[in-house]
Amino acid sequence: MNELLIERIQAKIVTLGEAKLSLQQQVHRLREENEAMHRINKELQQQVDELSNRVNSGLNTGSMPTPQDENFRGVTRHRINELVKEIDECITLLNK
Repeated sequence: MNELLIERIQAKIVTLGEAKLSLQQQVHRLREENEAMHRINKELQQQVDELSNRVNSGLNTGSMPTPQDENFRGVTRHRINELVKEIDECITLLNK
């Protein structure tokens, strides 16, 4: 009876050890992923800052080119929206 109980406890210890190892690996992977997201977010924020500075300097000097093509405006607006969404997603992931 005692031997059976000891074997069950040992089996549970082994199972817990395996679960712990799996969770440690998952934590390591998630930390690496988090670091990668931080780097991407930083790069995207730098791009946004650079573009904002370019737009602001163009507006302040009045030398901002006025694109005649409506397609250019649409493509530009769409790209800016994509970048903002990507930044928002990165921020959401960082906050988790």
